[in-house]
Amino acid sequence: MKMKKLLILLCAALGCGFVPSLRGQTTLGTNEAMGALRVERDPVLLSLGGAGSALTSTSQAWAAFGNPAAAVFAPKKVEAALSYASWSPQYAAAKNIAAGVTGHVKETVALSLGFARQGYPGLDDDPSSAFKPSDLLIRAGVGFSLSESLSLGLNAGLVKEALLSDYALSAFSVSAMAQYCAGGVNVAAGLSNLGGKVGESPLPTSAKLAAAYGLRFGESGVDFALDTDYYFSGNYSVAAGVNGSIGGVGFLRAGYRYASPNAVVPSYLGLGAGVSIAGFTLDLSYLAASTSLGGSWMAGLGYRF
Repeated sequence: MKMKKLLILLCAALGCGFVPSLRGQTTLGTNEAMGALRVERDPVLLSLGGAGSALTSTSQAWAAFGNPAAAVFAPKKVEAALSYASWSPQYAAAKNIAAGVTGHVKETVALSLGFARQGYPGLDDDPSSAFKPSDLLIRAGVGFSLSESLSLGLNAGLVKEALLSDYALSAFSVSAMAQYCAGGVNVAAGLSNLGGKVGESPLPTSAKLAAAYGLRFGESGVDFALDTDYYFSGNYSVAAGVNGSIGGVGFLRAGYRYASPNAVVPSYLGLGAGVSIAGFTLDLSYLAASTSLGGSWMAGLGYRF
């Protein structure tokens, strides 16, 4: 029983990315370490299948975990958010809490901070066991504009995985992104989570290319987003999503992520909805069509001013 639970936790630590391969699926690429780096903290982007890195109309409170270059184009001066998730309930039974804040220190510079913790059940059947495995992330980012339509962003931070009471791993990673915005077209490109190996496994470093296009009909509108990642491990993913706004108050979202079998986060279908009133936002997302992530959900509360 303990060995089975340990295996589940190890799967969860890699973002449940290799659970399907354990069931005999053909694998491509190698397994990456520190899967917590690629777990989405923003319920909006999660409902879009992980697409939306290039969006500027959605909350930029999570920029420290994603694309700080987009935060420069945010229409609000300060954005803050909290999220809670039940992640991979059938395999990892993880509980995920996160917080993010982004603010403009001046018109051309935006700073971001982020914190996330993901906790797992204990390895034994004793509910009073003091030790509970967990992942911890602390991130910081900065974005600055080079012109009215071009910006650069950098973020960096520490990730720590404590799987056993006497065994923990940690790593430092950095990301660099560039963003172009003009006429409703947004394009972002760069490197995500660049860092060294953890043991024999690489971090989930990828070359990212993302695009988004928005149409507006008065206060309503629709955004189309596409994100692609080629991981240095040989894995890859493609995510596409649609974010629809009704009067700027109600939102409906859907997206799909397709990933190679050994990618740190597997393929899944994302669904979501949200509401925005007087600067406050409430967003919900739900994952389906995934053996390892099906049934996962996330709720987020934010404020923008």
